[in-house]
Amino acid sequence: MGFILLVPYHVYSNNVDTESWNSIRLGVKLANSFKLNLEQSLRLKEDITSFKQTFSEGSISYNISKGLKVFIPVRYAVFKNKIKKRISIGISYKNDKKKLTYRYRSKFQKAYQENKSINPLIRNKLTIGSKIYKNFRPYLSQEFFHLLDEDQFNHDEYRISLGVKIDLSKKKEAKIFYTRKIEGYTEQKQQKTNVVGLSYLFDW
Repeated sequence: MGFILLVPYHVYSNNVDTESWNSIRLGVKLANSFKLNLEQSLRLKEDITSFKQTFSEGSISYNISKGLKVFIPVRYAVFKNKIKKRISIGISYKNDKKKLTYRYRSKFQKAYQENKSINPLIRNKLTIGSKIYKNFRPYLSQEFFHLLDEDQFNHDEYRISLGVKIDLSKKKEAKIFYTRKIEGYTEQKQQKTNVVGLSYLFDW
């Protein structure tokens, strides 16, 4: 279901947890500019020593025009003592330059646990990728989570990621990344997490 990317613990602060996110994703192109994505993921926590969650996600997307698409992902996540379901709707735009790519994504997210709704989120993410090397494409991204609670628009979480995408063949790709995650971004007491991950993508 994925490989665990191990990083020496002394690299990080003793006060910050380290997690591992690993996944396999299958993409299938459909008729009329539609595409289906299926993903299976495993996440570990507590310095990559214990189970956090596994989830299955299916997503359907539609290309409106060159670089612009809408998508609807549905996720079923299993934790140690709970199950969460999530549905989202989003839009993304990708602009290809000669040496760089820019991708902006905005997504509205609604989650459910034990048939109870959890506060919805809006997630905004900007990614800048390099095209200097043909099969080796480093990227940098940042993402804000905006919590919609009692008509307030609060910054709930912030993520900054650094990674590289590696073309293994025409239809296969690997991604290695590091993410710094900060929860309770606007609060005095923040929860900070280092995330290391590896994912594989197979496209048909």
